Amino acid sequence: MSSVQAHYDQLLGPVYTWMAGGWNAALARNCALLDSLGLATWPRGTAVDLGCGSGFQTIPLADAGFDVLALDLCASLLAELRTRAGARSIHTVQGDLLNFPAHLTGNAALIVCMGDTLTHLPSVGAVAALIHCAAACLAPGGRLVLGFRDLATHELQGPQRFIPVRSEPVRIFTCFLDYRPDHVEVSDLIHTRNGDQWQLASSTYRKLRLTAAQVGALLTTAGLTLEHSSTEQGAVRLVALRS
Repeated sequence: MSSVQAHYDQLLGPVYTWMAGGWNAALARNCALLDSLGLATWPRGTAVDLGCGSGFQTIPLADAGFDVLALDLCASLLAELRTRAGARSIHTVQGDLLNFPAHLTGNAALIVCMGDTLTHLPSVGAVAALIHCAAACLAPGGRLVLGFRDLATHELQGPQRFIPVRSEPVRIFTCFLDYRPDHVEVSDLIHTRNGDQWQLASSTYRKLRLTAAQVGALLTTAGLTLEHSSTEQGAVRLVALRS
């Protein structure tokens, strides 16, 4: 089984933006999501994007007037983000999410951890540590926004565990879920057509099984006030305020 970093470096990084539907579609989807959560009314300042990937949240935050600190482990995704960032106020860092305070000057007005980044952490204890760290780094009136897929509430059975992610004439992306008590082993399978042959690249890594209630309780324990909690088609969105 691969580590999260190896999984992205060796398999997902080069196809991540394509996998998400392409840059324009993914950007529009995340702009709409941030708007729906209330971004326009939040105080400006420094925003931290944990697990920024190629910048689906980073770019909208910078365009909304934030100075963005963007962290990720995957060098190729950070390189893509830097290309897309242009002259925007975005500083990229390759490193462990739990070490983000070392790169932060002053308090943050906003910290976001979206996609499935939270489920990439090794344990619920690590999730709690990240939330406590984020709470300590927020300015009064600042917010922590979390997004992740709930892999705990509904367990897929049989062939439902094979999920078609995206396909085109020369590339097919499928993932397979193998459920364990506290995590899911996710196998990503990419078939690429080369002439009249199909070539397979694959890798397996772990994702935590987290629920909205579980993470909401961690936010409250960290001293934050839960402002918003929603789940749509298994995608959890939480917004917590530091008073």
